[in-house]
Amino acid sequence: MGIGTAVLIFALFAVIVLYLLVNYSSLLAAIVLLVVPLVVIVAIPETANTFLAHEHARLAGGLVPINNYHLLLFVWSTIIGIILYTEFLTWYLSKNKRSVK
Repeated sequence: MGIGTAVLIFALFAVIVLYLLVNYSSLLAAIVLLVVPLVVIVAIPETANTFLAHEHARLAGGLVPINNYHLLLFVWSTIIGIILYTEFLTWYLSKNKRSVK
């Protein structure tokens, strides 16, 4: 499995979560963001472990490996930041509407 497959899987995962965020709710998007990888790890642990431990590159002269779980953490942190930002923005905009009336 190459980096293209991993990027495709994580991109599909991110698109699904962002779709849920925009069209349904941030809570549902956050739940899917956390539950789907955990369910996959519990349901098929060997396959999930093999996929997440797959090494793509080494940085710093071979000292720092870049695995799929690093890509998963990158996707998680980015989408959690987007979810928190939208929640804060929604709260802020609703707070200003109430004070104007």
